[in-house]
Amino acid sequence: MLNAPNFLTNSLHFKPYIFDSIRAEDIATWDEVNSLLSSGLIDYPRIRVAAANNEYSRNYSGFLRYSFSERGERRPRLVPGILYKIMGDGCTIIIDQCEAFFPGIRTLTDEISATLGCQAWANLYISPKGPSGFGCHFDDHDIFAIQIYGSKSWSIYDPTYQSPNRGDKSFYLSPPNGKPLKKYTLSTGNALYLPFGYWHDVEVITDISMHVTIGLDFIRKLDILKPISEELVKERLFRDKINYSMIEAEADELKRRLIDTIRDLDMKKILAKLRKQQFEKGPKFNFPKF
Repeated sequence: MLNAPNFLTNSLHFKPYIFDSIRAEDIATWDEVNSLLSSGLIDYPRIRVAAANNEYSRNYSGFLRYSFSERGERRPRLVPGILYKIMGDGCTIIIDQCEAFFPGIRTLTDEISATLGCQAWANLYISPKGPSGFGCHFDDHDIFAIQIYGSKSWSIYDPTYQSPNRGDKSFYLSPPNGKPLKKYTLSTGNALYLPFGYWHDVEVITDISMHVTIGLDFIRKLDILKPISEELVKERLFRDKINYSMIEAEADELKRRLIDTIRDLDMKKILAKLRKQQFEKGPKFNFPKF
């Protein structure tokens, strides 16, 4: 997918891009999804529902029932009839970080992470015909949206808030007015790349849709503040308390020392450290050795 013509040179980070001829069956299938939903392996909020116009869907987990095994294990069970009704009400079913369950999605997120130098994760969406469960919004990270089944219409609008930081929410801002910048119809095997900040409104145009969204978290310039603070903490001045009885002198001294310290830092080394940390995994185990 990432070998598409001109994507890495002309579109990555800058503008939307459409991919086609993707083997959707290599990423996820209905058989895999149905098997997972029947397995008792996922619980709320790993599986959740959303609909912009259905208030009850927020924090709703009534599609789950619980039982206990003879050994006292608590087991979640999804109720098919309730999920069908929820979808009939226009809600989307979402499985977060679904790469943990689908080998094809895991392979793709690993490839994207290694090639683009970012953290990558995936969510799976099952949606009924009609408007998106989220309304017009933007994301605080880049995305690949890969259509696995059915068709969706995407209306794309220019950013109105440039380079949103992690955690910035579009529902605090007014969505754009006027005609969209682009309109795309994604069918099975199509995918859309969208940089962060681009508003988008999505509508399912078939009876049912399944797509996978891969989130991409790249290193931000603000991320240098953490390694800089790790350097500052080595000096007693910055570990000490602020003396508010002489605030003007204290402020001048702090500003001067901050400037001097930052001027002496090896910024290339800090950037290299950030990149290395981006690829550090969680705890590693070595059983049967210990």
